[in-house]
Amino acid sequence: MAMELTTFRIGDKEFKAAKMNAFAAAKHLVKLKTLLDKGLASGGDANAIQLLAGIDEKTLEEVIIPILRDSSVISVSDEKKIDSPNAINLVFTVDTLFDFFELCWEVMKLNFTPFFTKVLTLFGLSPEELASRVQALTKGASQGS
Repeated sequence: MAMELTTFRIGDKEFKAAKMNAFAAAKHLVKLKTLLDKGLASGGDANAIQLLAGIDEKTLEEVIIPILRDSSVISVSDEKKIDSPNAINLVFTVDTLFDFFELCWEVMKLNFTPFFTKVLTLFGLSPEELASRVQALTKGASQGS
């Protein structure tokens, strides 16, 4: 079966990524769960800063880059596979760093949205309700700073 690629336009560049295989996705979900648990440990009082508490250099190297690698992410514009810190440096600059994180977000949505949607349904939440709660937490964090 041929790998189906999804195209993303971020900034002035075009990227492609594939859905990863089931085992790779399961491995990454365990790592993502650990990160989310750290940020959500304070329950309803969590804010955006706490939600990002588990993200550091190690997370980039041991969680984010493997997710990009297993999703076969490529920059079509630069003709580069994004699978290492060096590749990230070749495709992004400090001025386009937000584009890198937007790409990571799109790849995670591509691979994990169906899983998280089913989990939310088990707890009686819709993705829209979760988005609304996260947005409220983000507003609370920005007002507190």
